[in-house]
Amino acid sequence: MRIIDVDSHLHEPLDWVERTDPELAEALGPAARFMDIAGSVFGFSDPSFAALPEAQQPNDRFDLVPPGFVKHLELTDTLQPDRQEVPSDDPFYGPEARLAFCDARGIDVQFLNPTFLVGAFVQASRARRHELQQRIRHCWNQWATDTVDGHTDRLIPVTQIDLGDVAWSIAEMTRMRSEGSRAFVIPEAPVGGGRRTESGGRTLARSISHPDFEPIWDAAEDLGMAAFAHVGFARERINPGWANNGADNLNTHSLLNMLVASQIGPQLLVGALVYDGVLERHPKLTVVVEEVGIDWLPHLFTAMELSIGRTGRDQHDDQVRPSHLVVGDSYTLPLTPAEYVRRQIRVTPLPATHPLQGVIEHIPSEVLCFSSDYPHVEGSASAVELCERQLASAKVSDEVRASFFGGVAELLGV
Repeated sequence: MRIIDVDSHLHEPLDWVERTDPELAEALGPAARFMDIAGSVFGFSDPSFAALPEAQQPNDRFDLVPPGFVKHLELTDTLQPDRQEVPSDDPFYGPEARLAFCDARGIDVQFLNPTFLVGAFVQASRARRHELQQRIRHCWNQWATDTVDGHTDRLIPVTQIDLGDVAWSIAEMTRMRSEGSRAFVIPEAPVGGGRRTESGGRTLARSISHPDFEPIWDAAEDLGMAAFAHVGFARERINPGWANNGADNLNTHSLLNMLVASQIGPQLLVGALVYDGVLERHPKLTVVVEEVGIDWLPHLFTAMELSIGRTGRDQHDDQVRPSHLVVGDSYTLPLTPAEYVRRQIRVTPLPATHPLQGVIEHIPSEVLCFSSDYPHVEGSASAVELCERQLASAKVSDEVRASFFGGVAELLGV
């Protein structure tokens, strides 16, 4: 049985930009530690909060982050190496040490997402150097490929692209594919928007399914690269009125945003890819949704199938669809929503916090796949063991177990 880890991470040392692009590092200024920028990333402002009682007004961005998560961020900060040593015995970024870690746990392949890349973006924003964003993405892509050079058969960087510039993104995907990458990142939210127009209004963001992005999906199929949607890219927010609860802090609102709003983004993403026909037009496209939980999957499967008139009794057989219940005759795709998801969407849980039991029994089991999220605080170095215990508790077959750990390999070309 092969084990494919679709979501692990590199912990970039503090000097990763300086090592890769010294001119970019000079433009960004001294590298910031994670806690210096975390409030800007995980906190958010809303002008509606100005109407709250004075005692409830946020003093800074960390007042908009659940207190327990602040401790989580502080621990993450301590795990960033100060400087990169080459060669290195640190499995957080050293390839030989990471492969030894994988071998000890039976992991055959890891896809590598960034961890501290976000710091460079915050620094560029604070310096009002937004034109540096593509260069930052290119810098991380180059640093990651240099770091795992010679090991991309097992350690595969996830390419960072910019959907605001489709041509640049395709060129970067093509370059990175030649370096061994087999995946690229996409957001769980509409692209762009918010800029001022000549009339004084704001531009409307574009759905990921907009025709402007068709060349991205064409390139993904041609190159054999999968699209990875990772937690942190969604921008859905709950109504600020939930903060107006008579309390003297914003803890409940912040918690609801993290627990509920974070699961809205992936459902909107999957729904758009299905209903707008992206998966129909691009049958070789694989989309992997990472680190956003899995509890929403049974609901989404049921809701999408019911929208075209199918019920739980017939969604796994060959019956013709009955009359459409929600979308009516507007649904003209040849497959049902669940069939597209089974064919092209994969979702991975966090093994320590997203229990498999209670979900895997209610959806097509092949949709779920394995990840460790190592070496993140919310991840686990014992992810394989944790998932083995959960699968045993769920009493799944050996076939389902093998599919969970390695069934995604063929779709990802590894």
